[in-house]
Amino acid sequence: MLAHSDPVASIIPAASLDSPSDSAMTALTRLALGPVNTDYYLAVFERFDSTGRTTTTWNWAACLATINWMLFRQLWNAALVYVAAAEGLALVMFGIGRSYLQWPPGVELGVLGAFAVLAFAVPGLYGNAILYADIRKRVARALAAARTLPEACVLLEQQASSRKRLRALVLGNVVVLTAAALAYLVWAPSGTPPLALEPDVTVAQATAAAASAPPPANEVPSLAEPATPDPGSATPPTPPALPDTQVQPADAAPAAVPSPAAASVDSTPAPSAPVAAATPQPAPKASSPAGPARRVAPAANPKAAGAPASAAASATPAESPTATPLAAVGTAAGYYINVGLFADEANARKAQARLLNEGLPAFRQELNSAKGRRIRVRVGPYDTRAAADDAASAIRAMALEAVVFKQ
Repeated sequence: MLAHSDPVASIIPAASLDSPSDSAMTALTRLALGPVNTDYYLAVFERFDSTGRTTTTWNWAACLATINWMLFRQLWNAALVYVAAAEGLALVMFGIGRSYLQWPPGVELGVLGAFAVLAFAVPGLYGNAILYADIRKRVARALAAARTLPEACVLLEQQASSRKRLRALVLGNVVVLTAAALAYLVWAPSGTPPLALEPDVTVAQATAAAASAPPPANEVPSLAEPATPDPGSATPPTPPALPDTQVQPADAAPAAVPSPAAASVDSTPAPSAPVAAATPQPAPKASSPAGPARRVAPAANPKAAGAPASAAASATPAESPTATPLAAVGTAAGYYINVGLFADEANARKAQARLLNEGLPAFRQELNSAKGRRIRVRVGPYDTRAAADDAASAIRAMALEAVVFKQ
């Protein structure tokens, strides 16, 4: 007969291992659970026994500290499955998904939220059921390994989770968190910018960037048409007289006012064409539209001056082919920086907007390859390699790629 000093004897009466009573199974379950939060689990397990099946219940410890709870309750297989599933889902969502699907930041945040809900909610709902199945297996193994019920109780008590194990887990967590914080403070780069959303492009910034950027190649520069002098002006322009374009003054016949047709015949503007052909002039500016008209011989009066000016104005478009067209974007010589090649035009526009917000001359180029349409984002040109390297350092600080090359 067992001595009264034996703690197992006070819990478990002498019984056969072939048919242990309900009270004996409850005592064995209590010993297998250990001294931490035992009453809570016994009530949940009793509900499982009464319904004949396990149901979903909520366990805050399994939800908020899943790995620590599994290690404390010695659920080794469940912990291994949980870690493998978490790593696999993280690899699929953020490794393969980000590389091939190119999710925008909003979608990535939504996927991260769903992943966190699954990682915390599933252990919280099914943690008690997993522990119930594992405790039943431990009791069955102890009964099979022991010859008497007290021996099975001793085995379960030795294998149960104790407060000493709980203190060791808490200490281990403190050590790991402290080491992680020290490692971050020691090895973290000091110049890493904080994570931020895509910056908004203001109207003033977009206007300034568009004004500083060169026009596209297919844009034809417009030439300002010289304005015809007003016939009613009291003081018509008096250009310097040219020796090859002297005309007879119209004051010889003061009584007769020459008509525009007569003025065009008498003033003989034909010699002005060889002069313009011999000495080609650059395109006139908008600030001095009457410049080309001053190369025509002076007229007798304001009415007669309109014909030579209109003839010079009509001859101005003929000189437009001699104007030099503007260079296409990205074709000027200098140093450029390759930032990225995008399949989605929206992502290319976001990258360009970020660069323009930092004051960098960014532009986009469309490419057609065997893989389809791509949008390339570049910055430049720069006159020196040092200026390009400084800009590349600023781009890398924005967590973007930057490759300097000379064109």
